[in-house]
Amino acid sequence: MANMMYTAISGLNTFSEALSVVSDNIANANTTGWKSNTVNFGDLVGGIMASDDVNTTAMGVGSTVLGTTTDFSTGNEIQTGSWSNLMIQGNGYFGVQDSSGAEYYTRDGSFQIDTAGYLSDMHDNEVLDNAGKPIQIEDPTKAPYPKYSSYAIDKFGNVTGTDATGTVTQIAQIGVTTFPNPNGLIRDGENMYTPGTSAGAAILGTAGAGQAGQIVSGALEGSNVDLTAQMVDLINYQADYQANSKSIATGSTLLQTVVGLIPG
Repeated sequence: MANMMYTAISGLNTFSEALSVVSDNIANANTTGWKSNTVNFGDLVGGIMASDDVNTTAMGVGSTVLGTTTDFSTGNEIQTGSWSNLMIQGNGYFGVQDSSGAEYYTRDGSFQIDTAGYLSDMHDNEVLDNAGKPIQIEDPTKAPYPKYSSYAIDKFGNVTGTDATGTVTQIAQIGVTTFPNPNGLIRDGENMYTPGTSAGAAILGTAGAGQAGQIVSGALEGSNVDLTAQMVDLINYQADYQANSKSIATGSTLLQTVVGLIPG
């Protein structure tokens, strides 16, 4: 009976973690570039129990969460009309660099020009080009400023500026980084990732080349969370959690019955 209760407790822990993953997906249903996570379950075994004269089988002692798998499919395209809002249609990540020089990777293309003229994200991290260098769109220290009256980014990440005379100049080309195993990326918060050891070596390239997807300007990538599927998982995991709690209640009742048989 005690084993029964401990087995059920493992089930409670398992489905509690599964509910947390689903809740996290639902909470980020409108987060730019968010990738949905799925729980992978595994069984736990204890000692060996005889099944017949020849064969033996391991005794099950509950379940556990082996890990989570991320769905890296592209989310919905959300039109914004702003030239500096970008999404990657397919594989790849934008590289950004913080003030200390640390690099991160993101699918969130909510970019803008900062006060120093660099293309940056919402956290003032500078966007990197296809050589891994920060992209400076304008130079506030040089006249005329601003140099360009309008800007554009094509599907290959080429950034161009048009001056007052109508002359178009290429400023930079945005880099797109891919990884052999995206599931090895570590979520770092604020829509950014850092590569784990299992992600493989970062492959810095350009949009539309190799495994990298093309860039869509004037749009952001929405979350790829399927709310209907998440609600179904939520109901199933809740039912599984309640079933395991019933097992604990049943084990407790049986234990009380046994204790009641002991003479006072």
